[in-house]
Amino acid sequence: MALDPGDHAQVSAAIADAERTTSGEIFCVFTEAADDLKIIPLAAASLAALCLPPLLLILGIVDPAWFAGWRDTSSLSPAFVASVYAALSAGFFLAALALTWPMRVRFALAPKSLRHGHAERVATESFLAHGIHNTRDRTGVLIFLSRRDHFAEIIADEGIYERVEPEVWADALEGMLERAKANDFAGAFTFAVGECSKVLSRHFPPRGDNPNELPDHLIEL
Repeated sequence: MALDPGDHAQVSAAIADAERTTSGEIFCVFTEAADDLKIIPLAAASLAALCLPPLLLILGIVDPAWFAGWRDTSSLSPAFVASVYAALSAGFFLAALALTWPMRVRFALAPKSLRHGHAERVATESFLAHGIHNTRDRTGVLIFLSRRDHFAEIIADEGIYERVEPEVWADALEGMLERAKANDFAGAFTFAVGECSKVLSRHFPPRGDNPNELPDHLIEL
């Protein structure tokens, strides 16, 4: 578990403090990983099963005669050679699958573009699923962090982007990722909340009626 109750309390307090200075709403989501990336071991195993057996047979590294037992190896039938090929394919498939199945291996092998693509999708889904786009003045902000994907994103609603550019969150994202890299996930969210509140309080100060439209607690997916 990356975040304990104390971490949740720290982030909730930071959100509550920030929202006292603005009419905007801040919502935080943390996930261990946006996708389990099972496609990686399956792809690696399929590639090994397709490529290694013919390569080994063509190069003579593996000889079907080794598996002939007491048969006459001078004239092995095509069916026997095919059965050896099938056995090699199955063996390589299972071996590659076992080697690449651990989660840390999957994420080490997965291209950054694939990991971040999944994380961006989950961030967008979270923005919509939690109704961040339904605040009264369209001033909701999602702060999203995916640990294994090494990915952070801040998504603001259209009311905010009418006044600021998306690049305004660059410092918040940089500081957030630095803290996440050190496994200080609560600190990462607390820092990002503070940076977001500076932008929101400047452009969206609190009003006389300032309802709390979104929960102040951190959501773990």
